[in-house]
Amino acid sequence: MKHYRYILTAAVLTASSAFCNEKLPELSKPLNIPLFLSGNFGELRNNHFHSGIDLKTQGRIGLPVFSVDDGYVSRIVVSPWGFGRAVYVTHPASGLTTVYGHLDSFSPKIDKTIRRMQYEREQFSIDCEFKPDELPVKRGETIGKSGNAGSSGGPHLYLDVRDTSTGEAIDPLPYFRRHITDNVAPEVRAVALYPVKGSGAVESIDKPSVHTPAELNKPYSAWGEVIPAIKAYDRMSGTHNIYGIKYMTLKVDGKEVYNRTIERFDFDNTRAIHTLVDNDAVVNHGSWMMWTLIPQSAPLDHMITSCDGGVININEEREYKCEWILADEYGNTRRVPFTIQGHVSDIAEVSPKGDRLDYKGHNTYSIDGIKVDFPAGTFYSDIDFSVSKSPSAEYITPVYHVGDRAIPVSGSYKLTIDLPDDTIADKSKYLMVRINGKRVSRVDSRYEDGRVTGTPSALGNFAVTTDTKAPRIRPEVPARWGKTGVIKVKISDNLSGIDNYRGEIDGKFALFELDGKTGRLNFRMDASRWTRGTKHDLVISVTDACGNTARHESKFTW
Repeated sequence: MKHYRYILTAAVLTASSAFCNEKLPELSKPLNIPLFLSGNFGELRNNHFHSGIDLKTQGRIGLPVFSVDDGYVSRIVVSPWGFGRAVYVTHPASGLTTVYGHLDSFSPKIDKTIRRMQYEREQFSIDCEFKPDELPVKRGETIGKSGNAGSSGGPHLYLDVRDTSTGEAIDPLPYFRRHITDNVAPEVRAVALYPVKGSGAVESIDKPSVHTPAELNKPYSAWGEVIPAIKAYDRMSGTHNIYGIKYMTLKVDGKEVYNRTIERFDFDNTRAIHTLVDNDAVVNHGSWMMWTLIPQSAPLDHMITSCDGGVININEEREYKCEWILADEYGNTRRVPFTIQGHVSDIAEVSPKGDRLDYKGHNTYSIDGIKVDFPAGTFYSDIDFSVSKSPSAEYITPVYHVGDRAIPVSGSYKLTIDLPDDTIADKSKYLMVRINGKRVSRVDSRYEDGRVTGTPSALGNFAVTTDTKAPRIRPEVPARWGKTGVIKVKISDNLSGIDNYRGEIDGKFALFELDGKTGRLNFRMDASRWTRGTKHDLVISVTDACGNTARHESKFTW
C-alpha cells in the first residue's frame, strides 16, 4: 500500500504548515509512558544510517512493549550484539513492518516458541522467520519488555518502520508525531567552506575555512570551485539530546543548489553515509561536517538533489549570498545566512599521490608481499591509491599501509599478505589484523599456501600475527549459584574474539545467554529440566576465532 504525503523542501517548511495533509496509517504507542527520543531516524552513525528511533524508557528496564498495530510476528532475532532481542511484526493492512529492538525479554507466547527452537538447535543466537498464522498479534498486545540487550548504550526501546515489500527503512516519526512534542529548531555548531583540490582556494589557500555561527558576519574569501559544509544537530522539546538533521537546503543568490531529505533508505546503501561528510574529519577527528559534494557514483541520489555535483564555482569578484536552511519533521526551521566574497587567488596545483583507480572498474594492486583486489563499485569516486610497508618486530609480517583510511568503501574487498616464514604447524592460528593506533582488530581471514587472505571493509594498516592463547572463563560469585539459581560467568578473549561457546549442566545443553557488551554469560536454572536439591556438574567451553578453546568445570548444589 502506498502512503501519500505532501513533501515540502526545508526552504518552505514552517511549524504551522508542515505535513498538515498527511495520509498515513495511525499506529498506536509502543510504550505506555510519554514518548521522548534519544535518537532519531537517519542519524549519521559509524558506517550506517540509524534506521529507526530510540525511545527513552525513563532509564528503566522491563516496561511492557506493545505492537503498534494488528499483524503477525514475522521474524525474531536473538544475538549478543546488534538489536539483542528483536521482534519483527508485519502489518498486512498497511504494508508496513515494525521492529522492536534491545528487548529484555519476550512475551510468554513468543518466549515459549523461541526457547523451544534455541534448545532444539542448542544455541543462544537465533534468527527465525514465521508464517502469518503462527504468531498473530493485535494492536496494543504485549510482545516483550524493554531492555538494554545487544549493542545498546543504555536502557531504551529501538523502534523502526519498514516497507514490507521492499525492506526499506522509513522514518517512524511521522507515524508517531501526534504522541511527541517538538517546538525546537535545529542547532548549528559550525559552517565551513572547502576548496576543491587543484580547482579552488579558500582564504587564498587550499585548506577549508571553518566559522562558528558568531563568525559568519565575516565573509569567506574564495576563488574557483568550493564545497559548502555545515555541522549541525536537531533538538527536541523536553530533552537534552542531539539528533540528526532531516531536511537540509542550501541556497546561493536565492537559488536552491542543494537539498537533502532523509525519509527512507535501502540497507544496501547504508555505508554511503560517508559520502555525506568530510570523512577525513570523521575518521581523524570525530567531527561530522556535512558537505554538499556528490560522489561520482551518487549512491544517495534518491535523497539528494543538487546542481553541479554540490560544487559552487566562484568566478566573479562579487558577494555570493548563501543560506543554509535546516528543518525537522515538525517544521521547526533554522536559517543560517553567510557570504562568499569572490577574490581572485592563485590555485595550488595538486600532484597525484599513487595510482588512479576507477571507481567503476575492478581494480587489483600488487607489490612485494601483498595483493589487493577491489570489486567494481568498492569506491564511491575515483581515488589516488598506493600501498607501502614498514618493518615490524611485533607481527610476523611487515605492517602494510593500504591506501588512506579516510577514503570510504562500500563494502569488503580481498587482501592477501604473504608469510615470509610459514613456520607454525597449526595454520588456523594465523590471523590478519587491522591496526588503528593502539586498537588492533581481527579481520575475517583464512590461510592458504603460505599466505593469509582477509576481507576487510576499510582501508588502513594491516599485518598478520598469530593467536595461540585460549579465551578466559571467570565464574562470578559461584557461592550464590545454589541460592539464586542464577549462574553467571564472564568470558573474554585476547585477540581474535569469541567464535562460539557452550554450556552444559549434568551433560545436557544449558541455554546460557551472552551479553556482548559485558562478555557475561547468564543462566537461570529451570526445574522442568533439572532436579532441585541435588548437586550438579557445570561444564562451559569457549572457542575463539583461531580455534583456541578454554574449558571450565565445577559443581554446585541447587
